[in-house]
Amino acid sequence: MTLNINKTATADFHLTRQQMEKRRLWKRIKRDRYQYLMFSVAFVTVLIFAYVPMFGVVMAFQDFNIFDGFLHSEWVGLANFQKIFTQKRFLGAIWNTLWISILKLVINFPAPIILALLINELEGKWFKKITQTVSYLPHFLSWISVIGIINVLFGRNGLLNDVLLSLGIIDERITFLAQQKNFIWFVIGSTLWKETGWGTVIHLANLSSISPDLYEAASIDGATRMQKIRYITLPHMVPTIMILLIFRMGSLFSSNFELIYGLQNPYIDFEVISTIVYQTGIKGGGYSMATAVSLSEGLIALILVLISNKISKKVSGAGIL
Repeated sequence: MTLNINKTATADFHLTRQQMEKRRLWKRIKRDRYQYLMFSVAFVTVLIFAYVPMFGVVMAFQDFNIFDGFLHSEWVGLANFQKIFTQKRFLGAIWNTLWISILKLVINFPAPIILALLINELEGKWFKKITQTVSYLPHFLSWISVIGIINVLFGRNGLLNDVLLSLGIIDERITFLAQQKNFIWFVIGSTLWKETGWGTVIHLANLSSISPDLYEAASIDGATRMQKIRYITLPHMVPTIMILLIFRMGSLFSSNFELIYGLQNPYIDFEVISTIVYQTGIKGGGYSMATAVSLSEGLIALILVLISNKISKKVSGAGIL
């Protein structure tokens, strides 16, 4: 009898605790209702534009017909993926995308780190601020504006041709933008100019968290400026660099569609994955093939992120997962 009474009392106690937790939850929701309201807008936006379209992935396994829809289009399995890795056009686009990404990784990725170190070593406070501001202003230009600047500078009737002609270096105008060998360097160079300064923001914020006492102690021990950078600054930057590198590995098979498509002209034969998706899917109506290409790109990016994250954890102890 006593045992039953104790069980009943314990159940009532747990029930009361659950009711109290629910009341506390509703009180918090009522108290922070405006914050939840603002959050709900972002949540619904992400849900509609990021998660709902994921159902369209099924097109990669169909011979999709816009009039038949998802339910009635013919199912073809992995046929679209086989075409991707057998057709020369798609293989060329994959290689071009990978090649551009490797060059960006080798040239563009270290650039913000180097610039951040240089800015951090500047003595004058105002000069440092002006340098930082000027360096990241190009980030706020749209890519179509960057393409316009490139045409103004390097076009057949551009500034560079005018200067070379006036100096007598060339006898006739050169079509720099119509030469296949120059195309990839215009892509790399314009990206380097536009994004390097903005990339320093994270690194400079990281450098500002280093205790000045470490540098003072190093100065007392007779350390040179390069030694301070090697033994204090760079080790402090490594975790942040590794995390940024993981994110960069995830975009190894992605490319800047706006820039590449904008620089293309009748004399340039250079396709990347994003332009192939546009040409095949939007302009050509090959929705299934375009979806298969994008899905392959996403899966490869996921694998690269997981691998690089695992390596980063073993090497530096930093990771995103």
